[in-house]
Amino acid sequence: MYNGHKRDSIHGERVKMDKKITLDELQWEGNSKIMFDEIMNDLGPMYRAAVKKKFEVWVNQKQQTVIREWNIKHTLEKYAPPNYCEKYMKIYDKYKTEETEA
Repeated sequence: MYNGHKRDSIHGERVKMDKKITLDELQWEGNSKIMFDEIMNDLGPMYRAAVKKKFEVWVNQKQQTVIREWNIKHTLEKYAPPNYCEKYMKIYDKYKTEETEA
């Protein structure tokens, strides 16, 4: 990395690094926002802050600006401890309108 740029691994050119994405900039599809909000509201304040931060880091690592329902499911399955995954998958199941990953 150099001055906010990184080298294009194929061409060796400097390309501008992507800007930081905030949760306010996300486009939520289907019921993904309802799912996210209900899960966040159920968490205690300490966990809520940690989960929000982890989600922001994931969004920026993936440069993901569109959040779909399956993103919520995948995030629960990958990052939540088993007891939380089981609890919050019920919220996912209650609101899901998509059947599979796009």
